[in-house]
Amino acid sequence: MKNTTMTMAVLPAQAAPRPRKSARRQALRRRYRLQILAAAAAVLIAALARTVPALGVPPEGGRPVEWIAQNPELPNGCEVTSLAMALGAAGCPADKLELYRDYLPKADFSQMDGVRYGPDPEKWYAGDAADPAGGWYCFEGPIVQAANGWLDHCGSSLRARDLTGLSRVELDRYAQAGTPLVVWVTLGYAAPQYSGSSWTLEDGRAYRPYRNLHCVVLAGVADGQYRICDPISGFVQMDKSLFWDSFSAMGGRAVAIE
Repeated sequence: MKNTTMTMAVLPAQAAPRPRKSARRQALRRRYRLQILAAAAAVLIAALARTVPALGVPPEGGRPVEWIAQNPELPNGCEVTSLAMALGAAGCPADKLELYRDYLPKADFSQMDGVRYGPDPEKWYAGDAADPAGGWYCFEGPIVQAANGWLDHCGSSLRARDLTGLSRVELDRYAQAGTPLVVWVTLGYAAPQYSGSSWTLEDGRAYRPYRNLHCVVLAGVADGQYRICDPISGFVQMDKSLFWDSFSAMGGRAVAIE
């Protein structure tokens, strides 16, 4: 009985510390795991932060987009007017007429042996944007050239970036980030329509222009819709799917100042 009593008294006393040591070890392991997870999360966040500029972040010192009307001076100058809005939002405000007159590559039409020759909109603005009947349009190339010329003039380190070919996810990422994009769509976001007339390019190819091309600024997101700054009508909100349909139908053409 004496031995039994002693055994019963000793065993609990010897066994008692073991659960406490085990609990401490488990607590330490949990703490180490949490520290490892926190460190990994910090590394991941830092990596993501480094990739954000490529996804579209407003330049430092950027401002909200302010509406600039293309009319009455540039009835066919939606592209250069949209560029003026994007430059202003990037902190490098520009006068639309100065941009058009001094920085935008332009070329006119000519007639020879009954053939009408005209510029390639990928390289020049076709015609005169100040002429309601004689101005057509240009695509992203001339706009990038005009933007970078102006940025150089201002001594800015910012650059115009051709983003043509953006996916729907990438476009939305720019909009969510609040980076203004100069984008090519159609008037009324209708299906693209072609003119009944055409002209011959310098390489001999026939070019049939769009009759309802338009250019606007994608300024952000509001209430689940895209916030558009239209050089004709001002700020409007547009259904994302409707906007994407028009944007993609026009080749997914976009320019950012970054």
